[in-house]
Amino acid sequence: MLNIGRPRRDRGFTLIEMMVALALGLVVMTAVLALVLSIIRSNRQTLQATRLNQELRATLAVVASDMRRARGVGDPLTTALAVGGNPFGAMSANGNCIMYAYDGAVDGPWHIVRLDNNGRITLQGSVNRPASCTPAGTPTQIGSNQVQITDLTFTPTTTSSTPPLATDENVVRQFDVTITGHLVDDDANVANVNRTMSQTVFVRSVGTGI
Repeated sequence: MLNIGRPRRDRGFTLIEMMVALALGLVVMTAVLALVLSIIRSNRQTLQATRLNQELRATLAVVASDMRRARGVGDPLTTALAVGGNPFGAMSANGNCIMYAYDGAVDGPWHIVRLDNNGRITLQGSVNRPASCTPAGTPTQIGSNQVQITDLTFTPTTTSSTPPLATDENVVRQFDVTITGHLVDDDANVANVNRTMSQTVFVRSVGTGI
């Protein structure tokens, strides 16, 4: 005997259940997206900080390498016996500028390394000893345009010798070079990160102090 009754309905999701499920899905997707963006931002900041360290280290290495040549002469024996001694003996440091000389220096023998008003470290040669840190001529930039240098200092260490003459001066044997800068970037979180690096540069002791 057939049992004919009400037709059975296939039950599905109600509109409210679908809306709740959709809302929960959106919340989960938003949280995952925010996490992914945070990871990407953090990775970029880490990479940029590493890049800044490398740029500052490379710039500092170039400056230190050139400074180590200061007071160098082609013929030390002849220079030692010459009247007046080493013509490249004097070195002068003033805040963010240093002047020195050595035999064979490009556009030299005098070199001026300084921080300009645009946040760039420059090197400039001069035939004669400059009267100031801003002689006439076109300097050469050291470092990348992507890095803004905010501070550059040259701190000399002088050693008091026992001068045979009262007119002898102290001898500068080393300089502490300190550089501070940050990346040029549209992201404030990257541009606001500053790094400072220092390096001690030992120079030839055949020369006078500042």
